[in-house]
Amino acid sequence: MATTFAVVPPPVLPAGVPPDPAVAAFGTQIQILSTSSPEAFTTIAGVGDITGFNTSVAETETTSHSTGKPHRTFIPTLIDDGDLAFPCFFNPSDPTHSLFSPFGLENLYQNRAVTKFRMINTDSTHRTREFLGFVKQLGETYPTAGVCTRQVTIRVSSVPTDIQATVTLVPTNNLTETAAGGSASVAVTSPDTMPWTATSDQAWLTIDSPTAPVTGNGSVDYTVAPSTAPTPIRTGHITIGDKSFTVTQAAGV
Repeated sequence: MATTFAVVPPPVLPAGVPPDPAVAAFGTQIQILSTSSPEAFTTIAGVGDITGFNTSVAETETTSHSTGKPHRTFIPTLIDDGDLAFPCFFNPSDPTHSLFSPFGLENLYQNRAVTKFRMINTDSTHRTREFLGFVKQLGETYPTAGVCTRQVTIRVSSVPTDIQATVTLVPTNNLTETAAGGSASVAVTSPDTMPWTATSDQAWLTIDSPTAPVTGNGSVDYTVAPSTAPTPIRTGHITIGDKSFTVTQAAGV
């Protein structure tokens, strides 16, 4: 007798209940600069639980006799961007770990080298921050009933800056869309190791695909809604990686 399985429908949130805003951390990446010209980044292998950025701001006390109140006062001074710490499954032959790789953690540590790193989050836009840092600490453990593990601390020595994937667009713009509207595509070329997304800043300019982040080459399909009188000439923008694609539509008819 054939076995049958009941189909369980996906859960439905009650009306008025917002979706959970939490973002699963699994899949977060720490990358290291592996090629300088053109710049390319490689994900550090075997990374476990990540702690950081653990930022803090220093303070200076400004309490004076003239305040008239027996309470201390302070002002913020310098921001310390802290460090990143994580264990990784240690493989001395992996190029991101090796003493003999120019971008290996051990090589960077021994040479006290400052280089570029990236942190790539797992949210829908894959927020990516780039920063300068150096390998501050390396610790190794070899349990008899376990695997080789290395504890890594990267000292952050610049402001972590949000960046977008580097892309090339063909065509670069659409400046001649008719009032009737329609659908079109943009070819996207990206040598970057971080993903890019496509977002529109106008309701009449919608993204058909992609609906998820893309790494490498791809295309963006979009639709321009018809424009009716008395709508004047209108302009919208699609942000694709580090580029802005402009769409200009003729006045409504």
